Amino acid sequence: MLPLVAADAVGVVLFGTLYALAGVDLLSQGAFLSCMLLLFALVTTLWMRAEARNQQLPALRRAGRVVMGLVVVVIATPALVLMPLFWLDSQLPPEAGLRPTLAPVMTILLISLALVLMVNLAGAMVVVARAVYPRRRPVSR
Repeated sequence: MLPLVAADAVGVVLFGTLYALAGVDLLSQGAFLSCMLLLFALVTTLWMRAEARNQQLPALRRAGRVVMGLVVVVIATPALVLMPLFWLDSQLPPEAGLRPTLAPVMTILLISLALVLMVNLAGAMVVVARAVYPRRRPVSR
């Protein structure tokens, strides 16, 4: 389960970084879309390689590991990102200007988690498709 958690966490960080870069206008729209497609493919491939370590397990146990890995990331990421920010916001005076950054951080975090969920779904569909339609090897003559 830990490799799946790590793959999902890497996805959250990469997608969040991409959205943050696009949010401060460091990427054009075309560059953002290109990077999004590339990152989605890379994170999906990473997730599938992490999930492939459990090929010998029954399908239900594999699905349970996938779900638990995703649940860990969905619970731990907001706790690790937002809790320190809200604590810091309560400690600093309003003049510090932290309050206006909370909404964009929460938005980026939510988008990143949604994209990681889509990565999990895409990877799971590929894994199921490979199980249903296995590759046919050419017959040697």
